[in-house]
Amino acid sequence: SGLRAMAGSRPGPRRLVLAAALAAAGLATAAVLSLASSLGFAAAPQFHRKSRATESSRLLLSARRGSDDNFLDKTFTVMADIIVNGMPLAQQEKDAYQFYRDGMAAQTAGDYSSALRSYAEALKIEEDPIDRSYIFYNLGIIFGSNGEYVKAVKYYHLALDQNKEMCQAYNNIAVIYQDQGARAERKGQMDKSRILMDKAALYWNQAIRLAPTNYLEAQNWLKTRGQLSREVQEKLGGIW
Repeated sequence: SGLRAMAGSRPGPRRLVLAAALAAAGLATAAVLSLASSLGFAAAPQFHRKSRATESSRLLLSARRGSDDNFLDKTFTVMADIIVNGMPLAQQEKDAYQFYRDGMAAQTAGDYSSALRSYAEALKIEEDPIDRSYIFYNLGIIFGSNGEYVKAVKYYHLALDQNKEMCQAYNNIAVIYQDQGARAERKGQMDKSRILMDKAALYWNQAIRLAPTNYLEAQNWLKTRGQLSREVQEKLGGIW
């Protein structure tokens, strides 16, 4: 939420609220992403994961227990509530924000069923496409963390339908395709693996085009395979 304000356009009161709330949410999101990073999501790709799906599920279940009352959730709740209560927002905007905040807190605590319900309620009343994109993105993280990769890709695409500049969604889609391609390769399904790896390259190029100083491991992967696009090479050349 609030990325237009951060991107340079003049923010209204609601944008200022959501941008500030996003800063608070960043702490909570870090916990979510650290959990999701065991599957390679939202960060640089991890190509040598040794745990199987059952082991990942066990880790997810362990993370859910005993994490309902943590510092990150409290920090996000207190900071965001202070911001929202002090700003003149319409009731619908406050309601949408409340559902989103509840979803973030539940997601961070590993209570994914509650998070899904809260995000669903937020989507019913949230109209802003940028704000909706982050709800869809978080849903993608949840499904990806649970190993439901088809659903994860679906929601990342829904996020991109709302916000074409969301590099994180491109990255996470690439991670899923790369992981599935590596699995196919281990099974000797080379044609399938090649198709999936090519898809991963396509989405990583998109992510790097939008955020050229990020995803360094993905950049090296693309360079090794000779699949770094000319557009991205030119952009990187201007930076490095």
